[in-house]
Amino acid sequence: MKGLLTILISTALLFSIETDKVKNLYDSGYYSQLINYTDSITGSGPDYNAVMLYRGLAFYKIRDFRGSKRILEALIEVCNCEPLKDTALYYTALSKIKLGENVEGAVILTRLMNSSSQEISENSRSVLENLIYYKLEDADYKDINARIFDKEVSEFIDRSSNALKILAVLPTTGIDQEAGKDILTGLEFGLKKLGTKHKNLRLDVVNSEGKIAVMTKKVIEKLNSTRYNLIIGELRSDATAALAGIAELKKIPLVSPTASAKEISEISDQVFQLNTTSYTFGKQIAEYAIDSLGYKTFAILSPLTEDGNESVSGFTSKVVEKGCSVIALEWYFESYDLNKQIQRIREKVMSIDSLDTEEYMSTDSLKAVPAGKIDAFFLPVPDSDTESVLSQVSYYNFTANTLGTYGWNDEKILNKLNANADSLVFIKESSYNIENSAYTDFAYKFRNEFNRNPKYLEILGYSIMDMLVSLKDSNPDRSVYKILSDLKNCETIYGKMIWKDSRSNSASELYMYRNGKGLRKLNFTENDDLDSLTNAKKFYNTAYVNEITRHYEKAALNYEKALSEYKNNLTVSDSLFENDRRIKNIVKRTGEAYFILGDYSKATSYFDRYLAVDPEDLQVRFKNDVSKANIDPDISPEVLSEYTYNTDLASDAYFEMGNMYLKMNEIKKAMDYFSAASELKNKNADKILKQLREEEKKNNENKFEW
Repeated sequence: MKGLLTILISTALLFSIETDKVKNLYDSGYYSQLINYTDSITGSGPDYNAVMLYRGLAFYKIRDFRGSKRILEALIEVCNCEPLKDTALYYTALSKIKLGENVEGAVILTRLMNSSSQEISENSRSVLENLIYYKLEDADYKDINARIFDKEVSEFIDRSSNALKILAVLPTTGIDQEAGKDILTGLEFGLKKLGTKHKNLRLDVVNSEGKIAVMTKKVIEKLNSTRYNLIIGELRSDATAALAGIAELKKIPLVSPTASAKEISEISDQVFQLNTTSYTFGKQIAEYAIDSLGYKTFAILSPLTEDGNESVSGFTSKVVEKGCSVIALEWYFESYDLNKQIQRIREKVMSIDSLDTEEYMSTDSLKAVPAGKIDAFFLPVPDSDTESVLSQVSYYNFTANTLGTYGWNDEKILNKLNANADSLVFIKESSYNIENSAYTDFAYKFRNEFNRNPKYLEILGYSIMDMLVSLKDSNPDRSVYKILSDLKNCETIYGKMIWKDSRSNSASELYMYRNGKGLRKLNFTENDDLDSLTNAKKFYNTAYVNEITRHYEKAALNYEKALSEYKNNLTVSDSLFENDRRIKNIVKRTGEAYFILGDYSKATSYFDRYLAVDPEDLQVRFKNDVSKANIDPDISPEVLSEYTYNTDLASDAYFEMGNMYLKMNEIKKAMDYFSAASELKNKNADKILKQLREEEKKNNENKFEW
């Protein structure tokens, strides 16, 4: 504006000594001296107005915007020279904008777009466009529209409302620079390819340097100077959490590409996580294991890391919610030696059966006696630990199957582990499909640009940009925040996005590995809705765990609660109810729990109920006959002799007859039947027989001949 000032002063005014000196001070950049020199000048007329203009501009140059605005507004009131007045108006608008009075500044600039001075007109248009595009909020747009009736300004506002102004906050130097650069490459490639179709697309970058303090300072400075309607970043969960706080403060939506901590999306409703969290993975694989695979008892061996802790927390929360149980949980720092952790797990499992843990921890016993009270091992380990961890767990001979998270997604390692990895089920994030036409088109363009295939995080970066542009184009009149808030699911080049109500992506994929057959994708949909049988299923699972852990009284009570819940919620006839597979199973298990407790009356009632619909079940018939024989002393134990001809039941038949004679204090007959059971390798008979023989020996030793 220096040339304009020279022209308007020389053509409109006859320079006085004061005006000439003031102009020289301004042109020389001596703004403070100019202000001091003009402090005492008073008057009116063209010379005085010119001096006041320079005084107001000097205040603007030293960044005293309040002083500049006050002087220039007073000048505008008395000035009749159009060029001088337009200059005063222009700098008044700039001062107002600097003071945050954006709407007032925009109103003045709108008037100046029609100035007779081409320079002022063009500068006003440029500043106004940038003001609307990068500084004003949605509320300001409404205020301007109510005060200004200008088609060009309305077009500026429309373009700004439809724009995507993105600030990417990524480490392009420091420890995570490779990952940061990869995501940025994808974002910039997306900007280059998609920006031709979406002209109002802008991407600015802040290098966080991998330091939270540095990132915070840089981002706040950037947001104070420029208006964005979206932030993308950071990589690590702690840095993303800090960025989420800024997003909440500035009310700008934040898209987190890789952070895995579940609390991040809970910091603010402005945060949207693209990465499925470790907590979600844990919950989902637990749900699949319980509902689809029928697992109810678990052991967990996890690294003591953030991801490990999140995975375990999600897994156990779902296990508890379903009424199942984590019987043993161990943590580790290094995976090369897990003997102590796995030994403790095996000891806990063996102690459920009241077995001598020392005996069953010897090398020979490890091979001969499997630990079979847990259905599955959950191993949320990174890919660097999978081979070491599974090899050591397998050595301790658990019958449990294996569950894992994304660390198991390496088929070469699984093939190397072969039989030890058989039936492994693991969960990982939803990923790109190389057969998807959108992906192949992207990959083709990327190879042409870089002469190589895209990396994993480069695909993610491009996918984010592609998704955002597509969503904004489909919803031009809505804010980015509103679009993301209402988005429930989305198919992208990178994979699926399912946000539901949490603003944290819950999309995932489940795979099973079979030895010799490789990986197979499983069908899985997370079920968030509680059905009418939820409580019934939970009571059943709890009862099953009670039974496995030898808490039979609790087991019987919870089985009965499950039956009651099923009865209340299954709207079928009594006949269909009793013949339902689930009901038959619960009735049978309830009878068996009471049988073990020695409550033979209740056991018989449930066994009779079960046999009414399944009379061919020989095991239940046998236990029912045992119960009835124990109830009625007039029934001879010999009624059980028919079962001694059955290979599967002979051992138990001899044992139960021995028990009944023992209660009748017919020790010799009892010992005969216990001996028969012992010969059939009945360990319980061994113990009782041993006790009886020791007592017999003591009695014989205590007999004295007088």
